[in-house]
Amino acid sequence: MRRIKSLLSAGLVFVAASAGANQSEIDIWEALLKPKYFPATELIQNGGVIELKTPYRAEDAAVTPVSITAKFPQSPERFIEKIYLFVEKNPQPLAGVFHLTPDMGRADLALRVRVDMYTNVRAIAVLNNGEHHMVTNFVKAQGGCSAPLAADFAAAMDSIGNMKFRTLGELNEDKSIVAQFMLSHPNVTGMQEDQKTHLFRPAHYVEKVKIYFNDKHVMTAETGFSISADPSFRFFFRPHGGGEIRAEVSDSKGNEWSQTFLVEI
Repeated sequence: MRRIKSLLSAGLVFVAASAGANQSEIDIWEALLKPKYFPATELIQNGGVIELKTPYRAEDAAVTPVSITAKFPQSPERFIEKIYLFVEKNPQPLAGVFHLTPDMGRADLALRVRVDMYTNVRAIAVLNNGEHHMVTNFVKAQGGCSAPLAADFAAAMDSIGNMKFRTLGELNEDKSIVAQFMLSHPNVTGMQEDQKTHLFRPAHYVEKVKIYFNDKHVMTAETGFSISADPSFRFFFRPHGGGEIRAEVSDSKGNEWSQTFLVEI
């Protein structure tokens, strides 16, 4: 998702200007992010559409858990079609945009993000009727975007693009089931120092993950480096008695991978 790269320099300019003038910290959300992504859009707060769960103080800023729970099931008549996830003060604030479908059954998501400094984390759910609903949590964590890469980076690169998929638990009453997709990828931020050369490795991260079931689109995640290394997504889908899950992945260096998984229910 190349459009979010420009936020790095813009965000740093705002923060530096504030510190240099010894003034109150600039509200990045109101000054930069909301005008860019939701101009002239009403954001309904605490409207009972989604719940956002994050730790108040993260144990590890590089792998901070985030879960989003929908307050109603997905149906053709009423469903959440997108969820935006922001880690507001990260160099790349837009962590991901998740395109969802009624076939998921529920619009719940769980993943891990990097948190670079004390910040608001915001989730905005866009309904198929055009409503935008926002929830916000404050998270205390620091250094997630500059945390060291895997000790054996060469080995991590050897396994890049490897995927795993599994279902968890039993079918729900609506015939949906929890699934987990896991990808081997270092998701390099460009802010991490190589411990041997003391040089900073160039940014290299997953940009898109598409999930299909029996060739029908289930969900798409458009992501940046605010997602933790080795991205993992939990979501719902309806397996309809079994079939094949296909995952298609692309990253910021133009690499592409695809793999299918047999689903037996």
